[in-house]
Amino acid sequence: MVEAFTPAQRERTDAKASSERSCLVSGATLSKDDLIRFVVGPDHIIVPDIAHKLGGRGLWVTADREILLTAIHKNLFSKAAKEKVTAGDDLLDLVITLLRRRCLELLGLARRSGTMFLGETQVDTAIRAGKVKLLLVADDAKQVLDNRANIMESRLFSRHELGACFGYDQIVYVGLGAQALTDMVRHTLVILSRLMPADDIPKILPQHDTMTHEGYVGV
Repeated sequence: MVEAFTPAQRERTDAKASSERSCLVSGATLSKDDLIRFVVGPDHIIVPDIAHKLGGRGLWVTADREILLTAIHKNLFSKAAKEKVTAGDDLLDLVITLLRRRCLELLGLARRSGTMFLGETQVDTAIRAGKVKLLLVADDAKQVLDNRANIMESRLFSRHELGACFGYDQIVYVGLGAQALTDMVRHTLVILSRLMPADDIPKILPQHDTMTHEGYVGV
């Protein structure tokens, strides 16, 4: 006897299917969150669609540096698109640039959340109180705050990039509390870690240093 799906079960199954796509390189079926979407743009050039908003048929590649390089170098986009398309040699760098920009945009959206901490004093106090879920440190900070909780940390952005998100000239330390935007920034950083050169990955993985540094919010 075949057991029929209830409407609720069918809805969950349909929702899962709609949130998954197949990688054009490996053929693996993954969540959209673990894939990079591309579309065929003007002049048959492959264009990254980081926010999944561009029109046209999506071409999906696993968010992995080697897999994306394989798609570019073997021009597997043409096979998936069923037409001759061009994937520029700088496509991987462009994806990384767009993901970095996405992180900064999300930080800007989070500035009015009420769960954000700026500058050494605020961030250090919030870390000790267990309120920080994600820590961003300017890339030129000589040392980092005491991060004994092993909070995920990013040193990808300059103090001027971080400052511009919040209307300041420069910021060295930013702490994000529990909220949906924090999860979105964290996930984007994880995707970046899968695409960046190995030497740069430590800049966005949890740090274990326990030294402190006198940072500031510059205005």
